[in-house]
Amino acid sequence: MIKVVLILFFFIQVNNVLAMAKTIIWQCQVVQINGKMQTNGKVNKYKIDVTTPMVWVGDETRWSSFENTTFLYDKNNHRLSSSNIPWIGTYYLTERKVIFNNSDANLEVIYECKEL
Repeated sequence: MIKVVLILFFFIQVNNVLAMAKTIIWQCQVVQINGKMQTNGKVNKYKIDVTTPMVWVGDETRWSSFENTTFLYDKNNHRLSSSNIPWIGTYYLTERKVIFNNSDANLEVIYECKEL
C-alpha cells in the first residue's frame, strides 16, 4: 500500500513540474492603441516561457529576446510582466492578451492573441 501511495505521489509531482515548465507560442494582433480600435493591426509572434521567465519575439526560424528587459511571473494571477525603458508589458496568460505601456510617449497598445 505504501508503494502505491509513493508512486501516486511521485506521479502527481512529475505532472506538476511538467505543467510548470511550459513554453507558450502566441500569435498576437494589435486591437487597440490608446483606446481606439484597430481593424488591421500589426501581428507579432511571442514565445513565452514562464519558468525562466522570458519572452522572445519572432517566428519559428528566428527568435529574438527583448534587450535590457526584466521579467517577473505572478503564478497566482497567471501574469508575466516585462519592464525596460521606456516600455512596460503585461502578458495575461489566461485571457491571451498583452498590454504594452510607454508612459513617456503616453502610449498604450493592446494585443489579442491565440495560442499556436
